[in-house]
Amino acid sequence: MCRWSKIVESFPLAVGQIFQQYTKIPANLSGILYHYTTHEGMKGILRSGGFRATYRMRMNDPGEFEYARNLIFETLNQIGSRQDLSPVVQSLTAYTHKNLEKFLKDSSEMGRAYCVCLSVASDHPKQWETYAERGKGFALGINLFNFLYNQRHSVVGGKQFVFCAPVIYKKDDQRNLVLRLLEAGFHDMRVFSDKFPQRPEDLTALRNRVTQEIVVQLTSLIDFMKAPSFSSEHEFRLILDPNDGTLMACNVQHYKSGEQIIPFVFIDLRDSDTKRLPLAEIKVGPNASFREEKLFVEDLLNELCYGVTNRDRPEITQSLATIGGGL
Repeated sequence: MCRWSKIVESFPLAVGQIFQQYTKIPANLSGILYHYTTHEGMKGILRSGGFRATYRMRMNDPGEFEYARNLIFETLNQIGSRQDLSPVVQSLTAYTHKNLEKFLKDSSEMGRAYCVCLSVASDHPKQWETYAERGKGFALGINLFNFLYNQRHSVVGGKQFVFCAPVIYKKDDQRNLVLRLLEAGFHDMRVFSDKFPQRPEDLTALRNRVTQEIVVQLTSLIDFMKAPSFSSEHEFRLILDPNDGTLMACNVQHYKSGEQIIPFVFIDLRDSDTKRLPLAEIKVGPNASFREEKLFVEDLLNELCYGVTNRDRPEITQSLATIGGGL
């Protein structure tokens, strides 16, 4: 019994590979990701050296989580109602639905429930208006490749690291992703059945393991699914990955926003050598005074010793977007 249990535990699963395929960073990306923020937000980010990764159920649009969750459950129901599926496949689909529903009842304990939103769009009118004081704030341009390079020691050392991936907007891609995860699980079970004697207790143990893996992947992917109507934002998300095989969040802090208490996890993005953010650009909002804000930003950069070397001194630019409420 013990020997077969070890085989089940060590059997290589194909499920985990699917997530990596859908979260690859596009090769044609410019290399700069932007975070739209307020005047106070910009000062806080530069002085602290990182971002507040907000609990996703308290983000600016709580409907994002509901959209992704509903789409996943609808897709699972559609797959489960197909008559051409074998009993084993239908069983796996039913178990996935049941376990995912149970797992999501308390999402506040999931490490990947805390994220920071960035964008490929460097001058997006809607984001200026919504997140940057109606165009009087700033857009911080993070050098993506420097940021990824800074994570290498944490990844190799088994420490927490920041995971970055693009948001998926197309419904067909989102539904196909759910299907592919299930198909990978079906494949794992078929290969195991063909390779090893079909003892009921081993098949049950493998089904439970495959189900858990699918649920973990689906839970993670909720953070990277968004309604197609938001596709112009070209959003990327940063997630603090525990790097220990769990989804438990650590070091949760809180801040007050109006009448709400918002949970967050601080993500430090500073270079391990320079102790400064990998900033490529700071863009001044279209409704701000560029002359005044440029002087303010330069003073702040000097205060924090940005520019000791040329590679950590960001360029200060003016937005060319047009939104309402200008000076």
